[in-house]
Amino acid sequence: MKKKIVLISLFVLPVLIYLFFASGVYNFANLPLLTPEVADINRYADQEIRTETTPEAPLTFDDHITLVGYLGDGLKSNEGYTANLNLMIFKYFERYTDFQLVLFVNEGSEEVIDNLRAELSRIFDTSKMRFIVASKQQTQEHFNTLGTSLSMMNDGGHPNVFVIDKARALRSGHEEKKANVYGYDFTQAVEMGYLKDDVKILLAEYRLALKKNNNASPKIEQRRDNK
Repeated sequence: MKKKIVLISLFVLPVLIYLFFASGVYNFANLPLLTPEVADINRYADQEIRTETTPEAPLTFDDHITLVGYLGDGLKSNEGYTANLNLMIFKYFERYTDFQLVLFVNEGSEEVIDNLRAELSRIFDTSKMRFIVASKQQTQEHFNTLGTSLSMMNDGGHPNVFVIDKARALRSGHEEKKANVYGYDFTQAVEMGYLKDDVKILLAEYRLALKKNNNASPKIEQRRDNK
């Protein structure tokens, strides 16, 4: 009897433990896909506010994990508007080469953005922060391609930030916890916690895809299971 117990401890338990954690990793590495293809931002390349730190890489969602937000006049009325987003989220992911933050702002925000970049450059690599100056109509048109049931505010902004994957799909989780399933309210610290967790899940998803397929296509790996 003792020999059987020893054998089980040596051979069976490790296998069960492996299967348990493997299953956990699989479930962890799936962030729900909500909108399969959001409009790219390359059409706004000539409207980007560029500085010496702005990367030469094209302005696009493709092959990037992107946090996109629509600030409207938010920066003009409150320069600390993005504090949660910058301090609680951006600093954790700036080191990833395929990560970026893209923010739509209204005309007249240029000077505020220059000041914000100068301040944040003391803490972050601001080259991964990209600002697009757009009219309210342009912002609304792009916002609509997210395919949400949300409405913009009167100034052309919205308190949510949204996660776009490398295949330009809208991703989001925590449906059972958040007020809405589509994005994350960057004025609420608790939702910034959800956002940080979900970006980690998305990064893990890509790492697992690369390990599984050696050089997996993002568009294949991001497809939602048909049920």
